[in-house]
Amino acid sequence: MKRALISVYYKEGIDIIASKLTANGWEIVSTGGTAQYLKERNIQVTDVSSLTNFPEILDGRVKTLHPLVFGPILAKTTPQHLEQLKQFNAERIDMVIVNFYPFEDALAKQDQGIQYMQENIDIGGPSMVRAAAKNFQDTVVIVDREDYLPVVEELIGEGGIGLEKRRQLAGKAFSYTSFYDSLIAGYLAGENPSERHFMTIGGRKAQDLRYGENPHQQAALFIRDRESPLNNYEKIQGKELSFNNILDISMVYEVLNHFTGDDPFTVIVKHQNPCGAALADSLQDSFQKAFAADSRSAFGGIVGFNRTLDKNTAEEMKEIFFEVIIAPDYTPEALSVFKKKKNLRIIKIPLGYMEPGDVKTIPGGFVYQQRDHELIPYDQFQLKTSRAVSPGEAVDAAFGWKLIKFVKSNGIIIVKNRMLIGVGAGQMSRVDSVDIAIRKSDFPLQGAVLVSDAFFPFTDSIEFAAQHNIPVIVEPGGSVRDEEVIDAANTHNLSLLFTNMRHFRH
Repeated sequence: MKRALISVYYKEGIDIIASKLTANGWEIVSTGGTAQYLKERNIQVTDVSSLTNFPEILDGRVKTLHPLVFGPILAKTTPQHLEQLKQFNAERIDMVIVNFYPFEDALAKQDQGIQYMQENIDIGGPSMVRAAAKNFQDTVVIVDREDYLPVVEELIGEGGIGLEKRRQLAGKAFSYTSFYDSLIAGYLAGENPSERHFMTIGGRKAQDLRYGENPHQQAALFIRDRESPLNNYEKIQGKELSFNNILDISMVYEVLNHFTGDDPFTVIVKHQNPCGAALADSLQDSFQKAFAADSRSAFGGIVGFNRTLDKNTAEEMKEIFFEVIIAPDYTPEALSVFKKKKNLRIIKIPLGYMEPGDVKTIPGGFVYQQRDHELIPYDQFQLKTSRAVSPGEAVDAAFGWKLIKFVKSNGIIIVKNRMLIGVGAGQMSRVDSVDIAIRKSDFPLQGAVLVSDAFFPFTDSIEFAAQHNIPVIVEPGGSVRDEEVIDAANTHNLSLLFTNMRHFRH
């Protein structure tokens, strides 16, 4: 008689496959709540304790950690191994079906304290899964609910399960235990890279994507944290998302998170850079201003809003080609405006999630850092020149400093009247970014504020801004030539503000 050990947290559907197995002559071995669940559905179950002659102890912490459980899981179907089992009156376990205590769910409740989190760390389950996966030629392992029925039906079918399928299931099992352990390690270790000597980036596949950065590249979305907005978004309409869409949506999302408490705000992102952004008294006005900032670059962009998208704003957008629109909600009237644009992706997404870490892959590894969430408020800016800043300029300086961290370095933006009017991004020379930001602006620059993500190493950018009547410059400071830069700004009667914090974005 073949035997299956079943011990699962998520029990939905487990009775269906247990019934199929028993109907085909299999014995079901189970533990605790799973055994009770199956017995209540009139499925014959052998308790693990009857195999081990040892009861559950320590409030259920130890149930399956026993040689008479792990021996039958790890035993090969060789005469030598079978004879050793026989010596201990034990029989092989041919299949292990296990999923774990939901540490993913516990992470959303970690304010309940360390003891609560500890009790949601599964020990026996991962140990059995690893044992079965190691012995995959002889022991089938299932960890994914989607595999329950197809694998069991294949197993009890005429041909059984081949070696390649067993290997694939074992690979999935080890991926599952690795992902599970990565969540626990991340919780216990925290986000400080200096305190982490080993690091696994875990994720659960949420969906396949249309393609990667280019159509010949395959791609998928993986989610580490169930609270992630990209695990909780609703695609109301439109084509499936691509790799690039996910990156741009994420960029828009992070910008919006900096403006959740502000007036109506719109941002338009193209290729991971804001090309339009504005605050206004209404969402419609904020969109009009954001789009006017660079309507050519906005073509095919991603648009985000910090509040419910209304019909008037939707009407402003309907004749413009955008790839994706994201907002925390939409009025029914706004959605009706977009219905004719079948390919336009409409994403409803909750705001407020802050990702703690930042990972970038390199050949053979990755680098990790804390995410750049720091934001110096305007009242901590330091005025370095004699020209005073007007109230309106101060508002623009604060607005621009929120935006600049999302522009690729060397990043320069120009803002005026709470509106982004010029962007220079990703240039090898900072003065070239200044030049591009000025040339791309279709608005009068008098009264505008120029914001830089890092210090000016020379006075050339200051001279350039003065030539175009830009009266206020915001930068972190920190150059060995700061005094020269300050002198140049004073010479041209500019207000130069230091923030003392850099915001490179590579």
